[in-house]
Amino acid sequence: MANDWLEINDPTLSADEISQEVQKLLVRHLPDDEHSQPDPCALAQSLWREMVAAATEPPSPDSLPSLPTDSDIVPRNYVIDWQTPILGPIHAAVRRLINAEIRRYLMPALEKQTFLNAQLLQAFRQLAEENARLRRELDELRKFKG
Repeated sequence: MANDWLEINDPTLSADEISQEVQKLLVRHLPDDEHSQPDPCALAQSLWREMVAAATEPPSPDSLPSLPTDSDIVPRNYVIDWQTPILGPIHAAVRRLINAEIRRYLMPALEKQTFLNAQLLQAFRQLAEENARLRRELDELRKFKG
């Protein structure tokens, strides 16, 4: 067998031992500069720290989308046009017909999702405003106490 293939001959191997063997094989295929951190658990924890733990500051009400179109997922400005002079109009007509049939089934769901998005956006905005107000009150109480 090739060196990059994992063959399990011993049925008494534990899952941890198999995982270690797989990690060893994966490390062999990494470029030389990535050999410094072969542990996938450490990599996952560092990515989590970068992506999730770094976002400890809550969003301000101003950072949330404010336009009504920000929650709209319905493709209202979608235009079917053509570029080819001879077959273009025929192709566009067929596409318009297909688009109309698809819209008949999708539009109710898209409209409901747009409504839900608008409601959630409004609730998030209210929660962010309340959170900011509560943080200001907490800061004032800390100043008063200290």
